[in-house]
Parts: sequence; C-alpha cells; structure tokens
Amino acid sequence: MIGIDRFRTCLLPFAFAFALALALAHSGLLGCSASANLAELAETQSQAVLRSDQFQAAVANPGVLVAVGANGVVVSSADGGKSWRRQVVDAGASLIGVAVCPDGGFVALDFGRRVWVGDATATTWTARPISSEATPLALACDPTGQLWVVGSESAILSSADRGATWRDASLGQDQMFTTVQFVDERHGVITGEFGSFLTTQDGGESWQDGTPIPNDFYPYGALFTDAQTGWVSGLAGTILHTTDGGASWHKQPNPTGAPMYGLARHDEHMYAFGANGLVLALRDGQWQSAEGRPAPYLRSGVSLAGRGLLVAGGAGTLDIVSSIPATPK
Repeated sequence: MIGIDRFRTCLLPFAFAFALALALAHSGLLGCSASANLAELAETQSQAVLRSDQFQAAVANPGVLVAVGANGVVVSSADGGKSWRRQVVDAGASLIGVAVCPDGGFVALDFGRRVWVGDATATTWTARPISSEATPLALACDPTGQLWVVGSESAILSSADRGATWRDASLGQDQMFTTVQFVDERHGVITGEFGSFLTTQDGGESWQDGTPIPNDFYPYGALFTDAQTGWVSGLAGTILHTTDGGASWHKQPNPTGAPMYGLARHDEHMYAFGANGLVLALRDGQWQSAEGRPAPYLRSGVSLAGRGLLVAGGAGTLDIVSSIPATPK
C-alpha cells in the first residue's frame, strides 16, 4: 500500500509543481546554455511577453486585462490584448492566482504567503503578507470586495481591507483546499483534497461540509455558474458536473484523457484548459477538442464579450482565441 506522504506528493496541485520548477530555475539547474547570443537575449528581454513566461492566471475588468506568473511577472493590456505592458513586482515572487474585485481593482496571490494589491489600471502593486503559516493555493474576491484565500492545512482566510488584516476560519485539518469561488454575495464554494467540498450561504460567516466529491477527487479547477450548477476538473482528464449544489456528481466524458487545469464560461458555453495547450468545449454533455495552442499547458481562460477567450499558460502563451466553433469538430 502506497504511503500517504508519497501518495499526496503524487497529487500535488499545479501550483506546487509550478513552484518547484521556479525554484530549480532560480538555482540554475534549469539554466540555459552559456553560448546564448547576448544581443538576441537583450532584445528578447525588452518584449512584454516572453517565451520563458509561465502564466498561471488571467482576469479582466471592463478596461484592463491582467495575467500573472512566475518570477513576479504581471502583464496588462488596456487595448483588449493588442499590446501588453510588462511589470515585475518582485523577481522572487511566485504569482499563482489573480482576481478582480467589484471596484475594478486587482489582487494577485503569491505562493510566498503574500497578496499583491493592484489598482484598476494594474499600474501600481503593493505587497501585503498573509497572516498564516499555511501555503496559499487559491484566491477570490467576493461581490462585497472581501478577499478569500484557501490552501494547505484546510486554510480559509478572508480580508475586508485588501490584505491589511486577516480573519482566520481554517478548519485545522490536514487537507489542501485548491479552489474558492463566490457565485453571489451569500453563496460560495471551496473544493480540495480528498473530495473536500464546502459551501457557505451567509457570505462566508460560516462554512458547511457538503457531500464529498466521489473517489477522493482532487480538483485542479472548479467553476460554479450558480449555487446549484458546477463543474470540477482533475486527474486523468476527469471532469464532474453537479446540478444539485454538490449533493451528487456525474462524470462527463473527456476523450483526450488530458488533465484540465482551469474552467471558464464564454458565450453561454463551458470551456476547459489543460495539458499540451488543449482547449475543450462542452457540447451535449461531452467535452470535445476545440481550438488549442502550442503550449505545455494552459491554466486560465477569460471571456471577452464579443471577442473570444483570452487563454494563458506556459511558454509565454497569452492569446485571444476568437474562432472557437459553435460545434467543435
């Protein structure tokens, strides 16, 4: 029987794998050849988006697109993705999530137990520590403007002042929570390791254990369109769907078998993003390959009304997919 520590190592969330790769890069173990052309390197470094960028999340307010990733990189666009501006908030930061709040401001999650608070133009960013020893794994900003961070040790943290102070509602259990989302001011959902499924109906004042997602499911991504309807994606390309608020879950076929790291809704349809640059579209209860990208992974998708999906991922992938067919081939 496999030991629990080894088993959990095999199921590390995407953020942990990303952080390990980042650490190796900083140590030089993933360094590039000393014979690289320095002139070409300097020219490349002047670009806003680099092939070495590892984007982990993207969001948009009505006027600005933002994507974040390794090495403290934040890129933003005020012209719908036609051009991008590059910032490095801290070269030692590992940015694994980003959210937009009701006032249009941005907040990025740093694997190093910080949040970075940005204004609505994504111009200025301020770091604020997270007052917990838990490893942060996911971030949300609810409809009232509160920040929510979940992570290891069943951490549930909230802040009503953009990270200046924190309220700790952690459960004290040896579980990793990997997603958090609010669908309205009162209803929220947390998912995590071992099929963990929690809900709130009072804006996060209290959280209740729901029926566990079957088979100790480990969610990479989760998306609820209302308090009753949602999807979770995980290992081996498994995608599950609920229409009763998590009381029961039903598997939806994914012919690729590839893990999907993120989910998004666009033009009333669901899309999934995952390994090998795959984009899947849900049609008639089945997931089918749509337009992908030549990337090691896609991690996030943002619906841009009337334009398509902004997809973000590895190898500097930051593209607007505008030709997703109504019925994928």
